[in-house]
Amino acid sequence: MKYFLFLVLLIPYVARPDIVYEKLGIKDAQGREIVSLRIEGSIELDDDIIFDEALADINQNNYRVQFDSVILNSPGGNISSAKQIGIAVRGNHLSTWVMPHDSCSSACVLILQAGVCKMANGDIGIHRAKYEEDIPLDEVHDNVRYHEIQTEDYLTYMEASPQLIWLFNSIPNWDMKYLTNSEKRNFGLFGANSEEMQYRLEIASKKFGQYKDDLLERLSDRLIDIYPEATWSSADYLYATPSCSEQLFLEDNMTDHVGINITPQPDTIFEIYEWDRGTIDESENFTSTEKIPYKVGQSYYYSFKYYAKGKEVTFKERVTTSGPTVWGEIGGESYNNNTPGIEVSNDSSSITITRSFANDGFAMGSWELTKDDPKGPVIIEILFNDNIIKTFKYLIE
Repeated sequence: MKYFLFLVLLIPYVARPDIVYEKLGIKDAQGREIVSLRIEGSIELDDDIIFDEALADINQNNYRVQFDSVILNSPGGNISSAKQIGIAVRGNHLSTWVMPHDSCSSACVLILQAGVCKMANGDIGIHRAKYEEDIPLDEVHDNVRYHEIQTEDYLTYMEASPQLIWLFNSIPNWDMKYLTNSEKRNFGLFGANSEEMQYRLEIASKKFGQYKDDLLERLSDRLIDIYPEATWSSADYLYATPSCSEQLFLEDNMTDHVGINITPQPDTIFEIYEWDRGTIDESENFTSTEKIPYKVGQSYYYSFKYYAKGKEVTFKERVTTSGPTVWGEIGGESYNNNTPGIEVSNDSSSITITRSFANDGFAMGSWELTKDDPKGPVIIEILFNDNIIKTFKYLIE
Protein backbone atom coordinates (compact mmCIF):
# COMPACT_ATOMS: atom_id res chain seq x y z
CA MET A 1 0.00 0.00 0.00
CA LYS A 2 1.46 3.34 -1.03
CA TYR A 3 0.68 6.61 0.70
CA PHE A 4 -0.70 8.79 -2.10
CA LEU A 5 -1.41 12.20 -0.64
CA PHE A 6 -2.51 13.95 2.48
CA LEU A 7 -4.34 17.18 1.83
CA VAL A 8 -5.43 19.96 4.12
CA LEU A 9 -7.68 22.56 2.58
CA LEU A 10 -5.80 25.84 2.73
CA ILE A 11 -7.71 28.83 1.39
CA PRO A 12 -6.60 32.40 2.03
CA TYR A 13 -9.01 34.42 4.13
CA VAL A 14 -11.32 36.52 1.98
CA ALA A 15 -13.92 38.98 3.22
CA ARG A 16 -17.37 39.00 1.68
CA PRO A 17 -20.20 41.44 2.42
CA ASP A 18 -22.78 38.75 3.29
CA ILE A 19 -20.42 36.85 5.61
CA VAL A 20 -19.32 39.52 8.08
CA TYR A 21 -16.47 38.53 10.38
CA GLU A 22 -15.06 41.34 12.53
CA LYS A 23 -12.65 41.62 15.43
CA LEU A 24 -14.27 43.92 18.01
CA GLY A 25 -11.17 45.00 19.92
CA ILE A 26 -12.46 43.76 23.29
CA LYS A 27 -11.76 40.65 25.36
CA ASP A 28 -13.74 38.45 27.72
CA ALA A 29 -12.78 37.61 31.29
CA GLN A 30 -10.50 34.82 30.09
CA GLY A 31 -8.58 37.21 27.83
CA ARG A 32 -10.05 35.79 24.61
CA GLU A 33 -10.55 38.32 21.84
CA ILE A 34 -14.23 38.74 20.98
CA VAL A 35 -15.26 38.65 17.33
CA SER A 36 -18.63 39.03 15.62
CA LEU A 37 -19.85 36.55 13.01
CA ARG A 38 -22.88 37.59 10.97
CA ILE A 39 -24.68 36.55 7.80
CA GLU A 40 -26.36 39.49 6.11
CA GLY A 41 -28.10 39.62 2.75
CA SER A 42 -28.54 36.82 0.25
CA ILE A 43 -26.72 33.52 0.78
CA GLU A 44 -24.62 32.89 -2.32
CA LEU A 45 -22.87 29.88 -3.81
CA ASP A 46 -19.57 29.21 -2.00
CA ASP A 47 -20.51 31.35 1.01
CA ASP A 48 -19.95 28.19 3.03
CA ILE A 49 -16.26 28.28 2.03
CA ILE A 50 -15.97 31.89 3.23
CA PHE A 51 -17.74 30.93 6.45
CA ASP A 52 -15.33 28.03 7.00
CA GLU A 53 -12.38 30.39 6.55
CA ALA A 54 -13.71 32.61 9.32
CA LEU A 55 -14.22 29.61 11.60
CA ALA A 56 -10.66 28.42 10.93
CA ASP A 57 -9.28 31.80 12.03
CA ILE A 58 -11.52 31.80 15.12
CA ASN A 59 -10.49 28.30 16.16
CA GLN A 60 -6.79 28.73 15.44
CA ASN A 61 -6.65 31.82 17.64
CA ASN A 62 -9.21 30.62 20.20
CA TYR A 63 -11.32 33.74 19.72
CA ARG A 64 -14.75 33.97 21.33
CA VAL A 65 -17.72 34.63 19.06
CA GLN A 66 -19.87 37.49 20.36
CA PHE A 67 -22.95 36.14 22.17
CA ASP A 68 -21.57 32.72 21.21
CA SER A 69 -23.90 33.08 18.23
CA VAL A 70 -23.99 33.58 14.47
CA ILE A 71 -26.22 36.61 13.88
CA LEU A 72 -28.64 36.10 10.97
CA ASN A 73 -30.36 38.74 8.84
CA SER A 74 -30.98 37.19 5.43
CA PRO A 75 -33.81 36.62 2.92
CA GLY A 76 -32.30 33.22 2.04
CA GLY A 77 -30.54 32.14 -1.12
CA ASN A 78 -28.50 29.11 -2.14
CA ILE A 79 -29.78 26.05 -0.27
CA SER A 80 -26.60 24.02 -0.66
CA SER A 81 -24.43 26.77 0.86
CA ALA A 82 -26.97 27.30 3.65
CA LYS A 83 -26.88 23.61 4.59
CA GLN A 84 -23.09 23.51 4.62
CA ILE A 85 -22.98 26.63 6.79
CA GLY A 86 -25.55 25.01 9.07
CA ILE A 87 -23.46 21.84 9.40
CA ALA A 88 -20.44 23.97 10.34
CA VAL A 89 -22.50 25.96 12.87
CA ARG A 90 -23.66 22.78 14.60
CA GLY A 91 -20.26 21.12 14.40
CA ASN A 92 -18.60 24.15 16.03
CA HIS A 93 -21.12 24.39 18.89
CA LEU A 94 -22.39 27.82 17.84
CA SER A 95 -25.82 29.29 18.53
CA THR A 96 -27.92 31.28 16.03
CA TRP A 97 -29.73 34.52 16.70
CA VAL A 98 -32.16 36.64 14.67
CA MET A 99 -32.29 40.06 16.31
CA PRO A 100 -35.69 41.66 17.06
CA HIS A 101 -35.73 44.00 14.05
CA ASP A 102 -34.06 41.59 11.62
CA SER A 103 -35.43 38.69 9.58
CA CYS A 104 -34.45 35.21 8.47
CA SER A 105 -36.36 33.60 5.61
CA SER A 106 -36.22 30.69 3.20
CA ALA A 107 -32.75 29.05 3.15
CA CYS A 108 -31.65 31.22 6.09
CA VAL A 109 -33.96 29.18 8.34
CA LEU A 110 -31.85 26.11 7.56
CA ILE A 111 -28.93 27.91 9.24
CA LEU A 112 -31.11 29.14 12.09
CA GLN A 113 -32.23 25.57 12.84
CA ALA A 114 -28.60 24.42 12.98
CA GLY A 115 -27.75 26.51 16.05
CA VAL A 116 -27.08 24.52 19.20
CA CYS A 117 -29.36 27.17 20.65
CA LYS A 118 -31.75 29.35 18.64
CA MET A 119 -33.10 32.81 19.44
CA ALA A 120 -35.64 33.74 16.75
CA ASN A 121 -36.56 37.23 17.95
CA GLY A 122 -37.06 38.65 14.45
CA ASP A 123 -39.29 37.65 11.52
CA ILE A 124 -38.99 34.01 10.44
CA GLY A 125 -40.33 33.14 6.97
CA ILE A 126 -40.63 29.68 5.37
CA HIS A 127 -41.53 28.35 1.93
CA ARG A 128 -40.59 25.62 -0.55
CA ALA A 129 -37.33 25.68 -2.46
CA LYS A 130 -37.09 27.64 -5.70
CA TYR A 131 -35.44 26.17 -8.81
CA GLU A 132 -33.61 28.61 -11.05
CA GLU A 133 -32.12 25.99 -13.40
CA ASP A 134 -34.07 24.35 -16.21
CA ILE A 135 -35.36 20.86 -15.38
CA PRO A 136 -36.41 18.43 -18.16
CA LEU A 137 -40.11 17.71 -17.78
CA ASP A 138 -39.59 13.97 -17.38
CA GLU A 139 -37.17 14.65 -14.51
CA VAL A 140 -39.24 17.16 -12.54
CA HIS A 141 -40.80 14.60 -10.18
CA ASP A 142 -37.57 12.85 -9.27
CA ASN A 143 -35.59 16.10 -9.06
CA VAL A 144 -38.05 17.90 -6.78
CA ARG A 145 -38.59 14.87 -4.58
CA TYR A 146 -34.85 14.30 -4.28
CA HIS A 147 -34.28 17.86 -3.03
CA GLU A 148 -37.26 17.64 -0.68
CA ILE A 149 -35.87 14.46 0.84
CA GLN A 150 -32.42 16.04 1.17
CA THR A 151 -33.92 19.01 3.03
CA GLU A 152 -36.04 16.71 5.21
CA ASP A 153 -32.97 14.65 6.10
CA TYR A 154 -31.00 17.78 6.95
CA LEU A 155 -33.77 19.21 9.15
CA THR A 156 -34.30 15.87 10.85
CA TYR A 157 -30.57 15.69 11.62
CA MET A 158 -30.84 19.21 13.05
CA GLU A 159 -33.74 18.09 15.26
CA ALA A 160 -36.31 20.36 13.61
CA SER A 161 -39.90 19.95 14.69
CA PRO A 162 -42.21 17.97 12.34
CA GLN A 163 -44.28 21.14 11.87
CA LEU A 164 -41.26 23.06 10.61
CA ILE A 165 -40.34 20.27 8.17
CA TRP A 166 -43.93 20.17 6.92
CA LEU A 167 -43.92 23.91 6.26
CA PHE A 168 -40.75 23.64 4.15
CA ASN A 169 -42.60 21.24 1.83
CA SER A 170 -46.07 22.80 1.87
CA ILE A 171 -45.81 26.59 1.52
CA PRO A 172 -45.65 27.54 -2.21
CA ASN A 173 -42.32 29.01 -3.28
CA TRP A 174 -44.05 32.19 -4.44
CA ASP A 175 -45.53 32.67 -0.98
CA MET A 176 -44.09 33.01 2.53
CA LYS A 177 -45.34 31.77 5.89
CA TYR A 178 -44.18 33.98 8.75
CA LEU A 179 -44.19 32.25 12.10
CA THR A 180 -46.12 33.70 15.02
CA ASN A 181 -44.42 34.14 18.39
CA SER A 182 -46.14 31.05 19.74
CA GLU A 183 -45.18 28.99 16.68
CA LYS A 184 -41.54 30.00 17.06
CA ARG A 185 -41.58 28.88 20.66
CA ASN A 186 -43.49 25.66 19.99
CA PHE A 187 -41.18 24.79 17.08
CA GLY A 188 -38.09 25.07 19.30
CA LEU A 189 -36.75 28.36 17.93
CA PHE A 190 -36.26 29.86 21.40
CA GLY A 191 -34.07 27.32 23.11
CA ALA A 192 -31.04 25.07 23.20
CA ASN A 193 -31.22 21.52 21.90
CA SER A 194 -31.06 18.79 24.52
CA GLU A 195 -27.71 17.34 23.41
CA GLU A 196 -25.89 20.66 23.63
CA MET A 197 -27.46 21.60 26.96
CA GLN A 198 -26.26 18.30 28.42
CA TYR A 199 -22.81 18.77 26.81
CA ARG A 200 -22.42 22.17 28.48
CA LEU A 201 -24.09 21.04 31.72
CA GLU A 202 -21.56 18.23 32.17
CA ILE A 203 -18.68 20.68 31.65
CA ALA A 204 -20.17 23.32 33.96
CA SER A 205 -20.88 20.83 36.73
CA LYS A 206 -17.31 19.55 36.72
CA LYS A 207 -15.75 22.99 36.35
CA PHE A 208 -17.78 24.69 39.11
CA GLY A 209 -17.93 21.64 41.37
CA GLN A 210 -21.72 21.95 41.55
CA TYR A 211 -24.55 19.47 41.16
CA LYS A 212 -26.31 19.62 37.81
CA ASP A 213 -29.69 20.03 39.51
CA ASP A 214 -28.40 23.10 41.35
CA LEU A 215 -27.21 24.68 38.10
CA LEU A 216 -30.59 24.06 36.46
CA GLU A 217 -32.41 25.50 39.47
CA ARG A 218 -30.22 28.60 39.28
CA LEU A 219 -31.21 29.06 35.64
CA SER A 220 -34.90 28.65 36.49
CA ASP A 221 -34.66 31.16 39.34
CA ARG A 222 -32.92 33.62 37.03
CA LEU A 223 -35.80 33.40 34.56
CA ILE A 224 -38.39 34.15 37.25
CA ASP A 225 -36.34 36.98 38.80
CA ILE A 226 -35.70 38.80 35.54
CA TYR A 227 -39.06 38.25 33.83
CA PRO A 228 -41.70 38.03 36.60
CA GLU A 229 -44.50 39.66 34.56
CA ALA A 230 -43.67 38.37 31.09
CA THR A 231 -46.09 36.12 29.24
CA TRP A 232 -45.58 34.62 25.83
CA SER A 233 -48.50 36.51 24.31
CA SER A 234 -47.37 39.86 25.68
CA ALA A 235 -45.03 42.37 24.08
CA ASP A 236 -42.42 41.14 26.55
CA TYR A 237 -42.06 37.85 24.66
CA LEU A 238 -38.74 39.07 23.24
CA TYR A 239 -37.26 38.95 26.72
CA ALA A 240 -39.36 36.18 28.27
CA THR A 241 -36.75 33.46 27.92
CA PRO A 242 -33.09 33.27 28.93
CA SER A 243 -30.61 34.09 26.20
CA CYS A 244 -28.64 31.27 24.59
CA SER A 245 -25.61 32.25 26.63
CA GLU A 246 -27.63 31.93 29.82
CA GLN A 247 -29.21 28.64 28.76
CA LEU A 248 -25.80 27.20 28.00
CA PHE A 249 -24.35 28.39 31.34
CA LEU A 250 -22.16 31.06 29.77
CA GLU A 251 -23.64 33.96 31.76
CA ASP A 252 -23.08 36.46 28.97
CA ASN A 253 -25.43 39.26 27.94
CA MET A 254 -25.90 42.07 25.47
CA THR A 255 -23.81 44.71 27.24
CA ASP A 256 -20.76 42.95 28.69
CA HIS A 257 -18.65 39.91 28.03
CA VAL A 258 -17.80 38.49 31.42
CA GLY A 259 -18.44 34.96 30.09
CA ILE A 260 -17.36 31.74 31.71
CA ASN A 261 -14.96 29.63 29.66
CA ILE A 262 -17.29 26.66 29.42
CA THR A 263 -15.57 24.89 26.52
CA PRO A 264 -13.26 21.92 27.15
CA GLN A 265 -9.52 22.48 27.17
CA PRO A 266 -8.19 23.00 23.61
CA ASP A 267 -5.93 19.96 23.76
CA THR A 268 -8.93 17.72 24.51
CA ILE A 269 -11.08 18.81 21.54
CA PHE A 270 -11.15 16.98 18.22
CA GLU A 271 -14.67 16.28 16.95
CA ILE A 272 -15.46 15.06 13.44
CA TYR A 273 -18.83 16.35 12.28
CA GLU A 274 -18.93 15.63 8.52
CA TRP A 275 -17.10 12.97 6.54
CA ASP A 276 -16.75 11.16 3.22
CA ARG A 277 -14.77 8.27 1.77
CA GLY A 278 -14.40 6.72 -1.69
CA THR A 279 -12.19 6.29 -4.76
CA ILE A 280 -10.20 8.57 -7.05
CA ASP A 281 -9.99 7.84 -10.79
CA GLU A 282 -7.24 8.71 -13.32
CA SER A 283 -8.82 12.13 -13.92
CA GLU A 284 -8.81 12.86 -10.17
CA ASN A 285 -12.60 12.57 -9.92
CA PHE A 286 -13.81 11.62 -6.46
CA THR A 287 -16.60 9.04 -6.03
CA SER A 288 -18.18 8.35 -2.64
CA THR A 289 -18.16 4.57 -2.15
CA GLU A 290 -16.86 1.86 0.15
CA LYS A 291 -15.88 -0.46 -2.74
CA ILE A 292 -12.37 -0.25 -4.22
CA PRO A 293 -11.60 -1.95 -7.56
CA TYR A 294 -8.67 -4.35 -7.18
CA LYS A 295 -6.07 -2.94 -9.55
CA VAL A 296 -2.57 -1.60 -9.14
CA GLY A 297 -2.57 2.20 -8.96
CA GLN A 298 -6.19 2.52 -7.76
CA SER A 299 -6.47 5.33 -5.22
CA TYR A 300 -8.98 5.70 -2.42
CA TYR A 301 -9.51 8.50 0.08
CA TYR A 302 -11.16 9.72 3.24
CA SER A 303 -12.01 13.29 4.19
CA PHE A 304 -13.68 15.03 7.09
CA LYS A 305 -14.51 18.36 8.67
CA TYR A 306 -13.68 18.71 12.32
CA TYR A 307 -13.90 21.03 15.31
CA ALA A 308 -10.65 21.74 17.16
CA LYS A 309 -8.81 24.62 18.81
CA GLY A 310 -5.25 25.84 18.36
CA LYS A 311 -2.85 26.63 15.53
CA GLU A 312 -2.18 22.96 14.77
CA VAL A 313 -3.92 19.64 15.23
CA THR A 314 -2.40 16.19 15.65
CA PHE A 315 -4.11 12.84 15.24
CA LYS A 316 -3.19 9.29 14.28
CA GLU A 317 -4.33 7.41 11.21
CA ARG A 318 -4.34 3.62 11.51
CA VAL A 319 -4.79 1.60 8.31
CA THR A 320 -5.47 -2.14 8.53
CA THR A 321 -5.70 -4.52 5.57
CA SER A 322 -6.90 -8.14 5.45
CA GLY A 323 -3.33 -9.44 5.31
CA PRO A 324 0.36 -8.51 5.15
CA THR A 325 1.46 -5.90 2.63
CA VAL A 326 4.35 -3.53 1.93
CA TRP A 327 3.88 0.02 3.20
CA GLY A 328 5.51 3.05 1.66
CA GLU A 329 5.26 6.40 -0.06
CA ILE A 330 4.85 6.89 -3.80
CA GLY A 331 8.25 7.86 -5.16
CA GLY A 332 9.75 7.57 -1.69
CA GLU A 333 11.00 5.17 0.95
CA SER A 334 9.34 2.08 2.33
CA TYR A 335 7.84 2.63 5.77
CA ASN A 336 9.06 0.74 8.82
CA ASN A 337 9.27 1.27 12.56
CA ASN A 338 12.43 3.33 12.13
CA THR A 339 10.52 5.95 10.12
CA PRO A 340 9.59 8.93 12.36
CA GLY A 341 5.88 9.01 13.20
CA ILE A 342 5.33 5.51 11.73
CA GLU A 343 4.36 2.27 13.49
CA VAL A 344 4.03 -0.94 11.44
CA SER A 345 2.45 -4.02 13.02
CA ASN A 346 4.53 -7.18 13.42
CA ASP A 347 2.61 -8.97 10.65
CA SER A 348 2.76 -5.87 8.34
CA SER A 349 -1.03 -5.82 7.98
CA SER A 350 -1.42 -2.49 9.79
CA ILE A 351 0.29 0.88 9.91
CA THR A 352 -0.24 3.84 12.26
CA ILE A 353 0.88 7.31 11.14
CA THR A 354 0.95 10.45 13.28
CA ARG A 355 -0.37 13.48 11.36
CA SER A 356 0.23 17.10 12.37
CA PHE A 357 -0.92 20.09 10.31
CA ALA A 358 -2.39 23.59 10.46
CA ASN A 359 -5.85 23.67 11.99
CA ASP A 360 -8.24 24.79 9.23
CA GLY A 361 -11.15 22.45 9.98
CA PHE A 362 -10.67 20.06 7.05
CA ALA A 363 -8.48 16.97 6.58
CA MET A 364 -8.04 14.49 3.76
CA GLY A 365 -5.81 11.52 3.09
CA SER A 366 -5.54 8.75 0.52
CA TRP A 367 -3.68 5.57 -0.40
CA GLU A 368 -2.89 3.75 -3.64
CA LEU A 369 -3.08 0.00 -4.19
CA THR A 370 0.09 -1.92 -5.13
CA LYS A 371 0.71 -5.48 -6.30
CA ASP A 372 1.44 -6.50 -2.70
CA ASP A 373 -1.98 -5.53 -1.34
CA PRO A 374 -4.51 -8.29 -0.59
CA LYS A 375 -8.18 -8.23 -1.51
CA GLY A 376 -10.73 -7.88 1.26
CA PRO A 377 -11.66 -5.30 3.87
CA VAL A 378 -9.60 -2.22 4.67
CA ILE A 379 -10.23 -0.14 7.77
CA ILE A 380 -8.91 3.36 8.41
CA GLU A 381 -9.26 4.56 12.00
CA ILE A 382 -8.74 8.15 13.13
CA LEU A 383 -7.41 8.35 16.69
CA PHE A 384 -7.13 11.40 18.96
CA ASN A 385 -5.43 11.07 22.34
CA ASP A 386 -5.32 7.32 21.52
CA ASN A 387 -9.12 7.10 21.33
CA ILE A 388 -10.81 6.03 18.09
CA ILE A 389 -13.11 8.86 17.01
CA LYS A 390 -13.92 7.79 13.44
CA THR A 391 -13.72 4.58 11.41
CA PHE A 392 -13.77 4.41 7.60
CA LYS A 393 -14.52 0.99 6.11
CA TYR A 394 -13.70 -0.15 2.55
CA LEU A 395 -13.74 -3.36 0.58
CA ILE A 396 -11.09 -4.14 -2.07
CA GLU A 397 -12.76 -6.43 -4.65
